Amino acid sequence: MANLFYKDGKWWLNYRIDSKRYRRSTGTADRKLASIKLKDLEVRLFKGESVEDKSPYTGTSLPDFFRRFVEYSKNAYSPQHLQSDLSRIQILRDFFARKGVNDIRSISPGIYEEFDTVVLKGRKPKTKKNYILLLKTMLNYAVKWGLVDKNPLAGVKPPKVVKTFHFFSKDEISKIIENADEPLRTAIVLLVNTGLRREELFNLRWRDVDLGAKKLRVWPYDGFVPKGKRPRSIPLNKTVIGVLKELRRQDRDSEYVFRPYNSMYPLYMRFKSLLGQLNLEGRLHDLRHTFASHLAMAGVPIPVISELLGHTDITTTMIYAHLAPDQHTAAVEKLQF
Repeated sequence: MANLFYKDGKWWLNYRIDSKRYRRSTGTADRKLASIKLKDLEVRLFKGESVEDKSPYTGTSLPDFFRRFVEYSKNAYSPQHLQSDLSRIQILRDFFARKGVNDIRSISPGIYEEFDTVVLKGRKPKTKKNYILLLKTMLNYAVKWGLVDKNPLAGVKPPKVVKTFHFFSKDEISKIIENADEPLRTAIVLLVNTGLRREELFNLRWRDVDLGAKKLRVWPYDGFVPKGKRPRSIPLNKTVIGVLKELRRQDRDSEYVFRPYNSMYPLYMRFKSLLGQLNLEGRLHDLRHTFASHLAMAGVPIPVISELLGHTDITTTMIYAHLAPDQHTAAVEKLQF
């Protein structure tokens, strides 16, 4: 059996002889010409004729594969997603190097189990889940690129993660805002009143804000893709509209709504420091949980909250369901037979 695959601007032939795998470039980027060469190869293989250049496929070195994936990711993924994976990739690369695993085909469930047991010992289930999902994704690309026949870790399941979250009370939010300096105060007000993720706020453009219609949209741009990979619309309350008008007045030439720094990391650290000063627990992302939690407590339906947060699966939003007031009793009371 033979087939074609595309690599480095050329079509390649992939075939087996006596259970050994072989690959050979067709020398062309034209799919039609490559298909003709594929048909010719299939006929010759069927007849048992000699096939030239029968150099067996020797695999791809793991360091080369890691480098290729990183280079590919720089163009395919948003910077914030890539950055969070680079340190994991380095740890995986170092482990495989120490174990002498140099060929991508040598990765197995057993070797990954050792990585999980030794390197990730004592780490949280979410951390372990991030590693296995990353490596499985990388190996899926290896299959796509024709480097391996199948993903050797396809059957390895990530650990179950019990989702927990923290949110602030109204009094705590008032205290936080009151003690925050600019530009942190503005960031807090915008995040807690819109439910935006911090990178969504960082990439928000003025073209996506409609003060007249009292709404904004989360939109993908080059270098930024919203989590969930789909745009959404968020209505604006009076507090947010007031803050946005002031930001617009301060800088009418900026393309971005709120970019006081080159990234959101300084605000993340300043928020963490502020909470320490106030003897409060939490992190910047908890402002998003606060937005959703207080909506749920106000009786806003879970599907509506899900749309506002941009969740692709409503089951993700169900973590806030227990905060909603009991509407079932009131609903049943409307029935009087």
